[in-house]
Amino acid sequence: MKNSNNYHVSHAFQSYEAALAFLYKAIDYEKLIGYQYNASTFSLDRMEKLLAFVGNPQKGLPCIHITGTKGKGSTAIMIATILEHGGLTTGLFTSPHLVDLRERIQIDHQKISESEFISILNELRPYIQYLRETELSTSPTFFEILTAVGMLHFKKKQIAMAVLEVGLGGRLDSTNVVIPQVSIITNIGFDHTAILGNTLPDIAYEKAGIIKQGVPVVSGVEDADALSVVEKICREKDAPLYLLGRNLWVEEVQGFERNGTRGMICKIKTWRQTYGDIFLPLVGFHQAKNCALVLGALEVLRERGIITVDHKIIQKALTSLHCPARIEVVAKNPFILLDFAHTVDSMRFLKKALVENFKFRKLILILGLSQDKDLDNILKEIVAEANTIITTRSKNPRAATPADLSQRIENLCGKRSEKADNVQDAIIAAKQIASPEDLICITGSAYVAGEARQVLPL
Repeated sequence: MKNSNNYHVSHAFQSYEAALAFLYKAIDYEKLIGYQYNASTFSLDRMEKLLAFVGNPQKGLPCIHITGTKGKGSTAIMIATILEHGGLTTGLFTSPHLVDLRERIQIDHQKISESEFISILNELRPYIQYLRETELSTSPTFFEILTAVGMLHFKKKQIAMAVLEVGLGGRLDSTNVVIPQVSIITNIGFDHTAILGNTLPDIAYEKAGIIKQGVPVVSGVEDADALSVVEKICREKDAPLYLLGRNLWVEEVQGFERNGTRGMICKIKTWRQTYGDIFLPLVGFHQAKNCALVLGALEVLRERGIITVDHKIIQKALTSLHCPARIEVVAKNPFILLDFAHTVDSMRFLKKALVENFKFRKLILILGLSQDKDLDNILKEIVAEANTIITTRSKNPRAATPADLSQRIENLCGKRSEKADNVQDAIIAAKQIASPEDLICITGSAYVAGEARQVLPL
């Protein structure tokens, strides 16, 4: 790999806005529909060359690598929070962001600063600019550049552990250049079927692409056919597998409110010990399962002598947990909830959590989904529960139109819904008709949740 002296260096970015403008010129698959998912569009070789240009920060980076269809973001936040409380300087790389791009790259819950972001992008710029000018098809994507910024930031800060959430799939994802201490595969369901495959074994194969030779795997995969794929790859890679329901168990979950915060008291058992009286300030049984995976990953790290986090630290850390837009209460009287359920399974979990954890007179649903999702089946899970439905759209180009969603809802269950051109108008309309005893739930996409967060007083 050539070093930076072989590339033309133009003027460095002087502002965060200039750095963002440069970044947003890269192809962004988060805003596209109908692209090919293969080694030409998602290329680890391209990622490895970008990282080599800045000294291979991924090599030797102590990390935990997380994929799955549902829950990988919550799982990443949980484990990072525990490690921070245990005294480890912890990097967290997640996607997408809700409001600020810098949310994706954090150390000990502090977003990368604008000046640090500018500095690192200036280091990457000569290589990226060279490819844009000479061989555009091989230039790094938006997500690849962000991944490189995150890894370089973590390396510069000499973090003790990085928690890396996969962006899409796993096998060809730009984060899949690391050798982690432990890999986590949360439950697998149907999402991105046009890209990852339309059967659970196909999707499992893509997710299991993060499994590395000899690296332990902690998993919550439930479907038998998907699990068989994960087990086969673990055998081939000689990677020990710790499975929810086999080595990890959620033994008790009870709804609980502590200091005005709704959540759950959980009892979780691992192959090493039982964790009782764990308060999770989250609702939904699926989050208890995610917590079990986190505890399993921590057991692996303890057995390998990497960490020494004890039961009390875990309890204290989880009590302070904050997972934005995961059935998050942002207002009361009426309740206003943010959630970015965007798959059939996650919408089912949301519906169950609403019914089991909240008392309300009427449910007012604000829905905005991406057009490339399994729209009819997602809508079937939630619209019957709603008394009033307002369809809307985010600013993301992938967003389905409110008219399309409204028509689908009417075809599915005969319900008529209001339409709002944007999230702000949808929230205004919902507040106008809501009584203090009602619940307004804003869901369907991280982009809708993010735009709602900017509108709502938090």
